[in-house]
Amino acid sequence: MSAQPPPPRVLVLSGGLIHLVHQLAVVRELPELERGPEAAPIAVLITGVLRRDGAGLARLEAVIARWFAQLRRSDPRGFGGLRLVSEEAGLEPGAWDLACLNNQWQQAQRAPIERLGIRRLLVCGDGLGLYYRCARELRAVAPSLLGRPIAEPGRSVAYVLSGRQPRWHRPPQAALPPPLARRSALFAALVASLREEAEPLVERCLAAAPADRPVWLCSVPNLAHQFPGGAMPAAVLERWGRALAAGRPGFDRSRDRLVLIEHPKAPAAGSFAGPAPAWLGASLRAPVPLEVLVCLVRERAPQRPVLVAGLTSALYGVRALSEAGVVWLPLAPLWWTNPRYWRQPLEFLHRLLRVHRMALLTSAPARASDPAGRESRR
Repeated sequence: MSAQPPPPRVLVLSGGLIHLVHQLAVVRELPELERGPEAAPIAVLITGVLRRDGAGLARLEAVIARWFAQLRRSDPRGFGGLRLVSEEAGLEPGAWDLACLNNQWQQAQRAPIERLGIRRLLVCGDGLGLYYRCARELRAVAPSLLGRPIAEPGRSVAYVLSGRQPRWHRPPQAALPPPLARRSALFAALVASLREEAEPLVERCLAAAPADRPVWLCSVPNLAHQFPGGAMPAAVLERWGRALAAGRPGFDRSRDRLVLIEHPKAPAAGSFAGPAPAWLGASLRAPVPLEVLVCLVRERAPQRPVLVAGLTSALYGVRALSEAGVVWLPLAPLWWTNPRYWRQPLEFLHRLLRVHRMALLTSAPARASDPAGRESRR
């Protein structure tokens, strides 16, 4: 009788904590992970622009180290071999059987799988499992529209993604559904590991809003670098405030206060230039994911409505992982205030399709306006 083969050696290339919640859930559900007497080796490497921010990367890796220690204790069979790798240079070719990616065509993730000779790929999408076809994926346009796989000679590729896949953002082959129960359990463990660190931010979010009013948060999109001067003009924020006031549920600018949650990659001075409106409660740069912060705010004040406005994939995560309401901001203010979009409209079109995709997935009744922003230029 032949010996049972060992479990696969898995390399997870990831953009951050919420990506990892989805990716580790997918990896943990692999049937072959249970082969053999020992836990499968699972190495995690953080990729992307964050690697250029030494202090930010160190903070993230410290959070991951605490979370991984908790996962190894609670699930030694599945995660006993889970570890964080700080540098790609420490990874040896031929030592990995499977790569779990959040972006198949991002160069920071593509280069390691090619250098290491990994022949089996699991593509998990952005954040909590959303798939976007972006400008870098020109090879994927025709296969996606035709529902045909992209030729990857010598490699096998599978997709594990959230929600239904519309024609303009569907993967080039059928996607498997994510393991929702496992994903929720991993997210709960992440929240527990970040509770103490997030406490001051939870306090500031609650203090910014009057006690008898909803808690309004805004997930600021990482778009400042696309605007002249490296900041979005105050006119964008003012138009968003008007849209929130006109929407359902309505934001009362005389009583409510909006807390801006800056993107981790936002400029040090913030995403907006110009004077802050009176209805702005605070501007925070959270060292924890928005999804975690929202869950902890709701945990501390379960009697108060929590509403999260924005244009980012984090809103899908908020909707999927908490009972907070989400409100999609209009895109028109971005178009009218950024002449760079007029010269390069494809960048705006990608954003438009992404927001429509996420709004469809959340199926949220709360909306400041159509995501396309049917707003006239004034």
